[in-house]
Amino acid sequence: MNDMLTQRKKRNLWLGLALLGSLSLTWVPGSAAAQQPAAGEKRQAEAAVSPESQKQPAAGQKAGSQEKTGTEGDSATQKRTMPSNVPVKTEPIRKVREVNFVIQHGQLVSEAIGDVDGDGVEEVVDLMGDPVVDKSSYMGNMYVIVRDLDSTKVKYYIRPQDLGGYNAYLTLSDVTGTGWPDVIIAAPSGGPGETVEYRILDFSGTKPEEVFTAADNRGVTMVGTYLPDYKVRLSFPNLTQDVELDLASQKDAYRSLNVYGADGSLKSSGLRPLLQNISQLSTLDVDGDGVDELVTLQKVMGVDSDQPLGTVRTVWGYRAGVWQPWNVSFRAELYAKPAYENTDKITGTGGYEITDLKVGTDTGEVEYPHFQKLDGKIAWRINNKIETFVRDRLREAVFGTRLNLTYEVKYTGRKYASVMLLGLLSDRDRSQVISRSFNFNLTTGEEIPLKELVRPWYGFWNMVKKEGQAKGIAITEDTLTGYYYDGSVLGLLDGNRKELDIPEEKVLPFLAKNRIGEEFLTSQSNEGSVKKLGKISENKEKNGN
Repeated sequence: MNDMLTQRKKRNLWLGLALLGSLSLTWVPGSAAAQQPAAGEKRQAEAAVSPESQKQPAAGQKAGSQEKTGTEGDSATQKRTMPSNVPVKTEPIRKVREVNFVIQHGQLVSEAIGDVDGDGVEEVVDLMGDPVVDKSSYMGNMYVIVRDLDSTKVKYYIRPQDLGGYNAYLTLSDVTGTGWPDVIIAAPSGGPGETVEYRILDFSGTKPEEVFTAADNRGVTMVGTYLPDYKVRLSFPNLTQDVELDLASQKDAYRSLNVYGADGSLKSSGLRPLLQNISQLSTLDVDGDGVDELVTLQKVMGVDSDQPLGTVRTVWGYRAGVWQPWNVSFRAELYAKPAYENTDKITGTGGYEITDLKVGTDTGEVEYPHFQKLDGKIAWRINNKIETFVRDRLREAVFGTRLNLTYEVKYTGRKYASVMLLGLLSDRDRSQVISRSFNFNLTTGEEIPLKELVRPWYGFWNMVKKEGQAKGIAITEDTLTGYYYDGSVLGLLDGNRKELDIPEEKVLPFLAKNRIGEEFLTSQSNEGSVKKLGKISENKEKNGN
């Protein structure tokens, strides 16, 4: 009887030890329950836990060793029941092949070049994306990669949150104060509001950081309220006083939407003026500290989506990782249209486009052309030259001066494009005329010297001398400061604001031998008429007339 009790106690002891192991409880050496069992008793306890272990070992197998049977879960159970002081054999770490991250997916949307990470070497910054539908200019799933020049190996990669838009493009400017240019993405969203999604990326740290996000695109806030007698009140938290506007010039539109009654009384329409998200973002060193601030524009909309009530201009500074509104101003736009206004988009031969960009200044109106749908590097070179000129003029517009700058697209050929930037910088005592011609080789992105466009060179200047004498305007090779060609005339400019226009019939023989390979038209605007006249001449020759 005593032997049966002893065997039962031993069996209960080993069952308890097995249970402790399966629950991963701590083994306490030295206790009565933790004494090392005899070999036969240990096998008996293991048999009680796992019936599989009752199988006899195969011939030649050492006593006490276990055959590898069962599932992965069985193996895991066996490992958990193993005491913690039993050494475990670990697999050696295998060396893996280094993988170079290269461009594999997406289309190139825009490109910029600059030292964005501060290592002293310029990088290529590529904005990639996928068309939402086939042959659409709206790109979604956008991401940015940074790589060394002439290399496909990627140094940095970042996917901005919720970014998509039409004809997106990149610019570079230090707006965070790191000393290195940040990457600014502009992605027009389309629609009547003409809003643009902006993101700003900083690559100067250990990893890329999105410092201007989708939430920042909301800009400042506003509360708008319609008042009786065709008036509206706009309240901005960042302005010390409210703005009140008269809506009488559009009373019919407001009546039709039941905002007002026939006598100007206010109805319960539930409509309110709306402040849209940012529609324009530009960079400008407002305080002269060497770091650019952001200048944003937001439209205040009433009932007519084509005619905003006004525009909110905000200057933002980046401090302690937060964008802070330094200056907020409102300008009414009821509802005067400028006398001269560029079209939204001009399409050149070959499919590239020239769009209109504006800078939100409080000292005048500034707009300039932006080339897109070209090779990324070529578009970057062209736009960088234009933007550098505009930024230099903005720096000259100090306190007390007024800058107005616009542009004209003169020629948009397959390999040659000509644009003119025109403006006036004025203060109380003087005015300075701004005139700068840009003539680009669209296969390289570089400006074209006139010597590459007209040949033979000396024969051309002999012709110019005769034309100048006939018109009383003397322009020589030494006094020439710029030129343009618009399909009708070749305009030669000098430093004394003189212009000599050479008609197309005089200049085309010299343009025909240009070195860039452009086939010049006699007149772009009358291309169809020129072809029609040519066919009429051919028919007359065939008929003997």
